[in-house]
Amino acid sequence: MKYLHCDGCGHANPLKSEYLTFCNACGKKLPQNYADWRKLYPMASFQEYIQQVGISPKTEKPNFLLAWVKKQAQPVNRGKVILFFSVFILLLAVTGTLFGKRAVFTFIYPKVPASSLYNGWQTATIGRQALEISTPVKLWVHDQPMEGEDAKVIEYAKSYRNEDGGGIRIAVNMFSYLANVANSLEEAVAASHNSMQLSETATEMDCKSVPVLISGMRGVLEEGSYLYKGGIRLAFCNLVMTKGSSRWQIQINYREDDQVGHQVAQRILKSVKIK
Repeated sequence: MKYLHCDGCGHANPLKSEYLTFCNACGKKLPQNYADWRKLYPMASFQEYIQQVGISPKTEKPNFLLAWVKKQAQPVNRGKVILFFSVFILLLAVTGTLFGKRAVFTFIYPKVPASSLYNGWQTATIGRQALEISTPVKLWVHDQPMEGEDAKVIEYAKSYRNEDGGGIRIAVNMFSYLANVANSLEEAVAASHNSMQLSETATEMDCKSVPVLISGMRGVLEEGSYLYKGGIRLAFCNLVMTKGSSRWQIQINYREDDQVGHQVAQRILKSVKIK
């Protein structure tokens, strides 16, 4: 069945007769009625008029979701609905705790871009103890005031960091201790290890230590990984060197699953020299 739409009230009038001229609902004259249309197309038939001018009414699709909601809102089903949403919210909270934090940290801590291996690196000599290091990002002064026992035994301290982002964090710390203060390599490694656990909120740490020789000075390189703030595992390299009252520490962090980050870290460590 085809219909003729009324512009006045919107009523759909069935096209049953060629004499349909006025709206069955409001009585207004219908636009494009057969008599007016026939003047433009005198040779056309009523059936051709119906096919060209007539419209088919739109049928609304049943809203199954709305019907389901109305059904569940009935008193007999309310208890089931409350139980369902209670369990759903509980599961959402549990999965959010387990996986949501990991997703957030994965987004905040991206992998190191492969371009870091090929773009120009910066070589700088920094600090009063003159440490030379090459990095894919610029290192900025990041001095922090000494507190507690450190303030009593450290004569000079200098720190450098790169800006956040880029998937890798590089920290260079240099200290000069008072002449009467012990500054053994073992104590330096233990202090840097403890400092990393506190500052990084690191748990489940797993690492190995190997002795190294940098510019003729003894040092220790720690390499391993830890769980960062309970959300993501980070790999780290912690290079510590001592000579007399001077101490150097270079710490590099990147995602444990980042192969480019590992290559960048190894290249940085190989560039380290003490002048």
